Amino acid sequence: MPREPDREGLPLLRAENLVLSLPPLPPLRVPRLIVPSSGLVAILATAQDAPPILVRALLETLAGDRRAQAGRVIFLNQDLARSAPGWAREQGLSLLALEEGYDAAKSVETNLVRSAGSSLPPWLFRFLPLEEHLSAQAGKLPPVERRWLALGCALAPRPRLLLLERPLEGLSPLPQEALLERLVRINLEEGIAFCFSAEPNPLIQTAAASTYRIASDLCLWAAE
Repeated sequence: MPREPDREGLPLLRAENLVLSLPPLPPLRVPRLIVPSSGLVAILATAQDAPPILVRALLETLAGDRRAQAGRVIFLNQDLARSAPGWAREQGLSLLALEEGYDAAKSVETNLVRSAGSSLPPWLFRFLPLEEHLSAQAGKLPPVERRWLALGCALAPRPRLLLLERPLEGLSPLPQEALLERLVRINLEEGIAFCFSAEPNPLIQTAAASTYRIASDLCLWAAE
């Protein structure tokens, strides 16, 4: 059951009083968003409530890749607006945008090795069904396997917090459920935190530790 993040401890990431402006769209306001250490957080929005470009802008702001019109994002107790370029990524904050994350012309193995830095990350194979596809060209994989590969490449360097743009989009119900189950397992067993955007979905209500909902140009914890 989703719950409000614990505000007593030091969160891994927190956003405070954000205002995102992408004219001609109305500004999106985020009074508070918290990702606890080893948290699993969902940001829910329909296309009518928030165009995908606006949700992507929110994730880019949380990743430190975009400046908000107002407010601040704190990661590891550091204001991202005041940190050096690349600092957040070096400290383990990463964003996987939709349809990004691998080189379609390279093999699965080459993509994973390059993402990890030097060698294959064997721990990933406990969670993602990629080992049998190592020699395959990434761009020739079926759509679901390409989604596993993009996720695997993003996870290979073992980020502290991985932001995911609409990871369930385009998947049928069974692969959606499988992906959520894998995120939950990786979160619990490896301690990697996730914050992802998605359309409202009953499966997410069960999987996520906390959820935020975008409606009426506001992003609020789901119980607010």
